[in-house]
Amino acid sequence: MIKIAVLCSGGDSQGMNACIQTIVNMASVHGIMVMGVRRGYQGLIEDDMIELTRESVANIGNLGGCVLKVSRCPEFKTAEGVKKGYETLLKNRIDYLIVIGGDGSFRGAIELSRLGAKVITMPGTIDNDLFYTDRTLGFDTAVNNAVSAIDNIRQTMEANNRGLIVEVMGRECGHIALNVAVAVCAHSVAVKEVNTTISDIVSDVKQCLNKGITSPVVVISEAVDYSVDDVRRAVEQECGIECRTSVIGYLQRGGAPSVFDRVFAIQLGINAIELILKGVSNIALGIRNRNVFYMKLEDVYNLKDEFDKLLYRQLRNLHNLK
Repeated sequence: MIKIAVLCSGGDSQGMNACIQTIVNMASVHGIMVMGVRRGYQGLIEDDMIELTRESVANIGNLGGCVLKVSRCPEFKTAEGVKKGYETLLKNRIDYLIVIGGDGSFRGAIELSRLGAKVITMPGTIDNDLFYTDRTLGFDTAVNNAVSAIDNIRQTMEANNRGLIVEVMGRECGHIALNVAVAVCAHSVAVKEVNTTISDIVSDVKQCLNKGITSPVVVISEAVDYSVDDVRRAVEQECGIECRTSVIGYLQRGGAPSVFDRVFAIQLGINAIELILKGVSNIALGIRNRNVFYMKLEDVYNLKDEFDKLLYRQLRNLHNLK
């Protein structure tokens, strides 16, 4: 019997549970035993595993978070920590390890594969900062959550003729900020990729106020080196409009996964088991043009970020911003 393990590492992202459920259900059809590693690489080091069955994962696909728990494990960044994890796989006679996570999770998987582990990785991070794939699991839901929050806040801003300055997640990547800004027709967006300054934001707001906008919306990425309060003070002082701020934060991580993320999670789970049955390992699964594909795990970092500058320009053209 083939025996596999699955772990989720780093931050949680919507769709992880749907992916776990699919892996277990698909594996049971083919007589594959699935072990769940709790708390990511920390649990792997500590041999914290439980067997997963159809019954134990029933009805988890619509849940956010991660039933296996996640953690960030500094020890796994060391050679000794990776060796401990590999020894756990050997001890439990794990034939394949499936890793769902982001950048750090993939790097850990690569190190395990170099010791001899057979690994399959899946992109699970709301930040969309694994650039070999069009989308990462959880990104779509996180964007939807942020848009919903801004829509709600915006209603009261409009009623009071106030500006709104919002910070969204994304770590060093501006994909969430840009997509949220486009979806809410924001009047300015600040991302690290184009080095947006506070002066740039003030200029955007001034132009929009001069065109009759009464409640400008500004979306900033957490990657920029200033805060929503820095922006608020500058806009209020130089534009003469009262503003409110909001850091959307972990509202983006929670809640049921979107339809896109659920379908993507199911596709990932099915493909992973199909590849295991073919003996394929040390690969990364992703999505391109809505089709799931795989590539060599070690080639993932050869592909760099291509920030969507066309979409960025189109947002500025929407408001005829110089």
